[in-house]
Parts: sequence; structure tokens; C-alpha cells
Amino acid sequence: MELQKLAESYRHELTHNLLPFWEQYAWDAQYGGFFEALDEKGECISTDKPVALQAQAVWAFAFAHNRPGPNPDLLLKAQQTANFLLKKGQDTKGNWHQTLDRRGVPLETAADHFPALYATLALGQLARATGDDSYADTAHKTLAKLLRKRESFLKKQKENLSGRAFKNLEEFTLIGHALLEAENYADKKWHKKALDAYVEEMTSDFYDKRTNILLENITPEGHFWDCPEGRMLVPGRVFEVASFMMDIADRTRNRKLLNQMLDLTELTIRAAWDEAHSGFYYQMDIKSQPPLEPRWCHKLAWVHLEALQCLLKAHLLSARPVFLEAFEKTHEYVWAHFPDKINDGWFQELTREGEPFVRHKLTPETKIHSMVRGMAETTWLLEIICGTVGETVAFQPRGGPSVSSQTTGGPPRDWKPVPHSTQSAAPEYPPSSAGKSTPIRG
Repeated sequence: MELQKLAESYRHELTHNLLPFWEQYAWDAQYGGFFEALDEKGECISTDKPVALQAQAVWAFAFAHNRPGPNPDLLLKAQQTANFLLKKGQDTKGNWHQTLDRRGVPLETAADHFPALYATLALGQLARATGDDSYADTAHKTLAKLLRKRESFLKKQKENLSGRAFKNLEEFTLIGHALLEAENYADKKWHKKALDAYVEEMTSDFYDKRTNILLENITPEGHFWDCPEGRMLVPGRVFEVASFMMDIADRTRNRKLLNQMLDLTELTIRAAWDEAHSGFYYQMDIKSQPPLEPRWCHKLAWVHLEALQCLLKAHLLSARPVFLEAFEKTHEYVWAHFPDKINDGWFQELTREGEPFVRHKLTPETKIHSMVRGMAETTWLLEIICGTVGETVAFQPRGGPSVSSQTTGGPPRDWKPVPHSTQSAAPEYPPSSAGKSTPIRG
């Protein structure tokens, strides 16, 4: 592979296709904010405005101004959307709504922390782009309030011995991103304490050291629960977590944590790659049971973009050849399947065989944050490898591009959950090895 040309291709795709497509077709010039759904050609098919999607758009355009920018037009879009978000997205007490109509009238109150988390990320990134301390202050207050509410909620869940409750890795991953962003504006003492607590919870609760598995759902006490939700593994989330935990390990010179994340990444490559049709699965069951989610074998764009940047980072931080090899085949799969070569933009979800499952270019479930960050990080890491980091290019109109093992500890276990419809049996973990303890409830 010519890595310099690859870096230019990813940069070009981000600045000439992905972001301009969303800007041209999803931006509401009349009322502000971004529509929640676009069809294959960019036609708006729903004018509702989920708060989390607005926040992701703010983050994406502010991020694009910061890197690879600068670009005043994108920054203006980010500021206009942030004004819409702050004015319409929360009530007078600072509680965030879930969804707004086109004019910004609340349709439902947030049932989880995702709108607040994405708002924290957006305002933190915008503060970096503008130097406006008011954005940073709001981001810090939102994050601190959210962490207090989460701690209180988990405490109540632990005291309630009836029912089934989980701590969710998707939410916890966003908290990690928000904490890393908060390093730019938060009090250093507060930030260090919060980040240390985060790493401890991630490595003690979600990550099982004996089996090298990162569970998607665990009990409030941090234990495995043997049920479909408890056995779920999301490869894209594993790549996402492993990547920023590698960042933390590299900053803090924590070699043990770095090796754990390298092992986790290598294991996920082996377990989650579809040997029959290529690409990474969306979801898996750690005991090789048929997942309840019928789309478990589908291929999602955000999963593969998280994989690309994680694999490059692992390559830079280790001498294991497996990471660059996995990057090459993931890169080939991504460019062959996700970009729409006719109408521009990217398909978000493919069938197992690689055909578009949903032809929409934007939906409320689109992970703008993951896609933009994954593509930008891939560009940046390729430039580091090539020794050209630091160059910038301006945002352009749409039009896509023509297109050794040194680690402490032993190798990861050979865990390979099997797609039940096409492959034969593979090793399974006994119930007690899938988490730190046997289920404590139910």
C-alpha cells in the first residue's frame, strides 16, 4: 500500500464528500439545525431533529474546522447549530430533550444520557474552535452534572434487588470521549480524579482480564449476567474503546494497560471478521449462541471506521504485523462497499453479503461522531506513519476521490464465536469465564 496516497484519499473523502453531503442536504437554512433523515439522493424524508444528532453535527463541523481546517463556513454552521441546540434542546432546568420538531418544539424528554453526552462533546470541540469560554463552561457543567446523576442512578440500581438492570458500554464509551475532551477546559485536579476513576471502572468492570472480552452490558455491580443482553459483544465498540484506552495508556506510560488493549484488539480481529463475506460483524454472542438481533451479521460503516483508526494506532504502538495486515483488508472492504459512487455520501448499513440494507444517507441512528472521527484519525495516523503530519487542506465542494510481537504476557485466548448459519462449532467459554463472577441476579 502507498500510505501517503491512502492518507490523501481519506482526507479527500472527509472534506469533499462526507461532510459536504450532510451540509448541503441536511442543514435547515430556515430554522437552523440538521434534519434527521436523508434518502439515497439526499432528499429530506423527515424534518424532526434529534438532540443527539444536532450535537454530533456541531462536533463534526467544529472538529473539521480544527482539523483538517481551518474553514470559517464550517465553523459558522457549527455555531449556528450550537445556538439552536442550546436554545431549543434543553428546558429551563438544563435537562436535555430527546427530539425536537423542525422549529425546535420538544417532542419528547431524553430517557438516557446520550443527548447530554453528545452536547458535552460538541460544546467542548466548539470551545477549542472559537476560544469562547462560555461553551467550555457549559460543557464542564453538563459533564459534571451527568456524572453525578449517573452515580446516583447506579447507586439506586444496586439497592434494588428486583428486576434486571445493566450498565451499558456505549454510554460509558461516550463518557470516556467527553473526559478526554474535557482535558482542554476542566480543572486539572478534577479531571485527573475523574479519568482515573473511569479507567478503573473500564478495566475492572467492563473488561474481563481472564478472557480478554469487553462486554457491552454488565450489572450495576460490574458482573456478567448470562442472558442475551449480557452475552452481547459489539466489535465496533471494542475497537472504539481500545483506541482511546491506548491513548490513555500511551500518555500515562501504562504498559500493562497498553498490552491489554493490544491483546483485546488482536482478539477482536480474529473473532469478528466474517471469513465468508469479509467485513466485521455488527454484534456477536460470546457463547456463540444465535444473537436475538436479526441484523447481527450486518456490516455498519461506523464499525469499520472505528476499526481502521484502531488498527493503525495498534500498529504504531506495537510491532505486531497482524494490525497492518488487518488494516489493509479492512480498508479494501470499506472502499469497495460503503461510498456511494453514483449519488455521493456513504451507505450506513450493508447486509452480510455487502449489499446496502438501508439506502438512506442519514438517519437518527447515524453515528456522525464515530464516522468523522474515524476517518479523520485514520488520515492523521497515516500521515504520522508517512512523516507528513501537520499539513492541512481547505474544505472543498463535493466530489469523491478516484479511487512482531513485542508485548508482555502471553497471547490472547483463541476465542472465535461462530456465525451459526455457515460455520462449524468453535470453542466456547464456560459460564463462569465470561465475566468476573457468575450472575448475581436472576
